[in-house]
Amino acid sequence: MALIVLKSMTEAGKARYHLEKFKINAIVEKLTLPGGGCGYGVRVKEDPDKVCRQLSLVNIECVEIR
Repeated sequence: MALIVLKSMTEAGKARYHLEKFKINAIVEKLTLPGGGCGYGVRVKEDPDKVCRQLSLVNIECVEIR
């Protein structure tokens, strides 16, 4: 499973909403970032590059893929 890091919790929620419309299951996760900050992302079973392309169609930018 891949983790796609996004800018905020709001972006992660929007990503999950739109991915479900594309029939892709996504789980929102809270992350601990290097330097002590926190972030959010979505965990998916699909190809993460494909998922990021689909998210770009709805103006959601993938920050990182883990």
